[in-house]
Amino acid sequence: MTLYEWIKDEINGGTFESDCRLPDHADLGPDAANSWVPGAYESLLMRSTYSIRRYAFQNYLLARKVRKQALKPSEKNQEKEETALQKTGALAVVDPVISFLHAMHTDKAALRREGLRLACGTRKRELVKVGIALLGMWGDKEGGEDLEILLTLARHEEFTFFCAPAVRSLMGAGKVNDCLLPLADSLDGWGKTAILYELNYDPALADEATGVNPASDFLLRRGCKNRLGPAVNANICATKGGLAEKLKEISGSEALPDKELYSGICEIMWGLTEFGGVYDSINDYKYGHDARNLFKQLVETRPELEALDPRGAGIVERMR
Repeated sequence: MTLYEWIKDEINGGTFESDCRLPDHADLGPDAANSWVPGAYESLLMRSTYSIRRYAFQNYLLARKVRKQALKPSEKNQEKEETALQKTGALAVVDPVISFLHAMHTDKAALRREGLRLACGTRKRELVKVGIALLGMWGDKEGGEDLEILLTLARHEEFTFFCAPAVRSLMGAGKVNDCLLPLADSLDGWGKTAILYELNYDPALADEATGVNPASDFLLRRGCKNRLGPAVNANICATKGGLAEKLKEISGSEALPDKELYSGICEIMWGLTEFGGVYDSINDYKYGHDARNLFKQLVETRPELEALDPRGAGIVERMR
C-alpha cells in the first residue's frame, strides 16, 4: 500500500491523526525512535539561518534522472531516479531540481504524470515529497484530482510543509485561502505553522460583510492554538492578524469581543510574553508597545473579560 493510500484509509476510517507514525518509519534508521516529530525538521530549517548545501552538479544529475523517468518511464529509470532521490532529504533538493527541470524545458504533462506517480504511487516519504513539489509546479491548474491529492497528503504534518506551498503555486494566491483555511483547523503542530506562512493576507481579499480578510481573522481567533505552545506562531498571528489594530478597535467599542476572539488574542499575548525562549516575544512584534498598552488597558478597565478568558491578569503580570 502506498503512503497516499494509507493516509486516505486512515482518514476514511476516522482514526487519522496529523502526527501519526507513517508506515515507512522503520526505514528511517536505527535512531528512528528518536526522530523528529512530523514537520519539526523542516520547520527548524525553514525558520533558522541553517543553510542546506547541495552541489549544483549533483542537483543537475538528480534533475536529469527525474526528467528521464518522466519522458521515458521504465523500471530501470525509475530505480535510478528513486535511489538517487532517497539519498538525501527532499527539502534539500526540490527547489534546485525544479529549477533545473524548468531550464531543461521538460514536457509539462510528463512532469505532472511523474509527480502523480511519486506522490500517490510510492511508499517512501522523501519520494512523496518530491512528487508533491512536482504537482505544485506542473499539476492541473484547475485543481481537480491534483488539488485533492495535495490536500489529502497535507493532512499529515510530515507533508504539510511541501503541500502548502504546492497548493499556493498550483491554485494561485487568489484561491489559496479557500483551499488551505479549511485544512488549518485539522492541524495543531508544525503543519499548521506551514499553512500560516502560505495564506494570503491581502486586505483586498476582505470579506464583503465583515471587511476583514478571513485569513487574518483566523490568525486572531485560532491561529496561535497548537500542541507545540502559543509562542511558536505568536508573532505571525500578531503581525498578519493585525493584533494591535484589533485591540484598538475593541478598546474603542462599548461591546465586548466574542469569546473565541478574546481567547485567541489571549493565546497570542501569552505566546508573546514567553520571554527568554527561542521564539519571538512582544519586543520583536513591530507594534508590540501598542499591543502591550492596549491589552493592559482592556484588562484593567473591563473586568468582565475574565469570564471570556481568565488569563488576562496573568498576561499583564508577565509583561511587567
